[in-house]
Amino acid sequence: MSLKKLLTAVGVAITSLALVFSGTTSATAKKVPTAKANAGDECGRAGMVAKARGVEGSNLTCTRVTIGTAAGSLRWWYPDLKPLTTIDWTVPAGPGGYSATTEAISKTLITEGLLTTTTTDFKPGAGGTTGLAHFQGIKGKQNAALIIGIALTGGMAQVANKNTSDLLASTPIARVMREYNAIFVPAKSKYKTLKQFVDDVSTNGRAIAVSGGNVGGVDHQVIGALLKTAGVPISKLNYVVGTGSEPLTKVLSGAAPVGVIGVIDVLPYLEDNRLRILGISSPKPIPGVKGKTFTQQGYKLVYGNWRGVMAPGDISEANRLNFVKVMDVMRSTDTWKEVLATNKWYDEFAGGKDFEAFLKTHIPEIKAFIADIGL
Repeated sequence: MSLKKLLTAVGVAITSLALVFSGTTSATAKKVPTAKANAGDECGRAGMVAKARGVEGSNLTCTRVTIGTAAGSLRWWYPDLKPLTTIDWTVPAGPGGYSATTEAISKTLITEGLLTTTTTDFKPGAGGTTGLAHFQGIKGKQNAALIIGIALTGGMAQVANKNTSDLLASTPIARVMREYNAIFVPAKSKYKTLKQFVDDVSTNGRAIAVSGGNVGGVDHQVIGALLKTAGVPISKLNYVVGTGSEPLTKVLSGAAPVGVIGVIDVLPYLEDNRLRILGISSPKPIPGVKGKTFTQQGYKLVYGNWRGVMAPGDISEANRLNFVKVMDVMRSTDTWKEVLATNKWYDEFAGGKDFEAFLKTHIPEIKAFIADIGL
């Protein structure tokens, strides 16, 4: 698949920006009719049914909710929904972006009365495939869950000759969000525009160090895709790996003149004028973030890191569908909307079979993309 087609697929249209960033609360929400109902929306009369408006064609019923921040209000709800007792997370990396997502999901579910407790087991290595293999060795645990994202599917593509795991041997539950990356420099950097940086790499190649996360991870993918879009050979990229917050410290210390990392990680350093953003990989400017998108600067590239939840391959159908419904209800809550806004994440929910369909398309696309940018 061509780079252009993949980037189009990766940079999906964001139709809910206003919802994500507006901070709409239940106090100002309007009652939603059956024909437009989504789980968690306000409704007008108990007992009304919104046919096929839930995940996978299931029905929603107007119900007076008894849990979470919506308690006491009438909401479009799943009448058979059962809150989860526990989630035992497998994180296919060390502490960082994946675990930040599992913590956000867990805290939201607990706040909203949809979950009681959680545990977390970190299994880093081999582009995430170590954690995937570990997770797929778990049998008979209906409460197990794996957090995944483009770093894992990209990692699988890079170690395809060594990886024997099939991601779809696990059970897709939901894609919950997408986040975008920033290319950043010290506030006093000689680079004032993204073009100046790209042109410098084109001219001076590996003399320009760029610090980001693990090899082949989303940071590496973003900078590789940018250079590819600009017509700069990937062989000219001097990519310096840093774990956790190291890309930030390397740029702040002068060890690398340029870094790439998730937008949210850069924000504190923008506020104290220590760093500056050269470009953001999002489709549109992000409210509250000072920095132009790649596309605003002439580079036709949108590239974001989605994250999603998988269950074991042997989860029962009843438990699978209930887990999907729990995640669908979660995404409608004020707590989750606040998480999205705080972290500058985009709401790109896809539940159950929709998430599975996405993965069936995405996995071969990312494999072709990784090869196309030389990773």
